[in-house]
Amino acid sequence: MYKSHEETFGRKPDFRVTYKIYSQEEGGRHGWTFQGIRWDFLYEHPEHKKGELFIIHPEFEDSNGKLITDSQLPIPRYGMARMWVINNKFIDYHRGKIKIGTHGYFMEGNRKVGECEVIELINLK
Repeated sequence: MYKSHEETFGRKPDFRVTYKIYSQEEGGRHGWTFQGIRWDFLYEHPEHKKGELFIIHPEFEDSNGKLITDSQLPIPRYGMARMWVINNKFIDYHRGKIKIGTHGYFMEGNRKVGECEVIELINLK
């Protein structure tokens, strides 16, 4: 059973996104994606260096908006996810930079494996 970041960190997620995980043919990952994956996050902002990645991890929701807690269940290619700035020191850095409508990417190294759009600010308000 997956332990949520909300339980681990004792706070709410920083923001929510709609996402699309790329297929292998689109340059995405080989194999399934599961809850607990630790992808980095890329989004553009004038203060960032080109290609700068951030340790902001997704937690995927089911079609009813509930957190998927079965870490053996493959994640759907399309859906919504809660996003977590893992290091609390960087929450203020991202506040004001990440906004509703911000477009970002899930990253495995320097490879984009999915894309997303911010739909709700929670802890970054």
